[in-house]
Amino acid sequence: MRARGFLYNPAMLHNVPVARILGFLFLASVVVLGMITYDGYRTAAGTLAAGAHIRFSLFGMVIVLFTHTMTLFYFVGTGSRIKKVVREYALPQGIVDRTRRIKARLFPWLTFTPLVTMAAFIIGGGAHTRAVPGWVHGVLALLALAMNLVTAALAVTCISDNIVLIEEIDGALPESAGERS
Repeated sequence: MRARGFLYNPAMLHNVPVARILGFLFLASVVVLGMITYDGYRTAAGTLAAGAHIRFSLFGMVIVLFTHTMTLFYFVGTGSRIKKVVREYALPQGIVDRTRRIKARLFPWLTFTPLVTMAAFIIGGGAHTRAVPGWVHGVLALLALAMNLVTAALAVTCISDNIVLIEEIDGALPESAGERS
């Protein structure tokens, strides 16, 4: 019987739902950023203490940056493994090209969305001390929220495409493929 799941050691990780975890993290990121943005407007209106907004923003930044970083590592890791399997089993080079296209769609968003989100967070400190106009922080916060929404939708699509590609590769492997791991 052939071991399925060429990307993972079947004895250890084949049951880890990486895609579902990343999907949940993107959902959590967008929800938390939405709450932070709302709290920012409450802070500007004087109905929420700035300290509460700052603490929650710090917590949100950790979630967002962790999510984007783990997604980047997921695609780098699976892409590397796909290249190795294509080389080892003489599979069509088009498979590697497909994984590159998936990453090319997503990686610019995984790069610039966290940068804009961090800029909104950092500029928020300037807005709090009145060194930067508050509207600059507000615009950056809205831009960060919008970019995170787009990135989340794109990431879920790309993760799904990557899973389909992995399943196709599994189907193309010879019966003895699991024994070589």
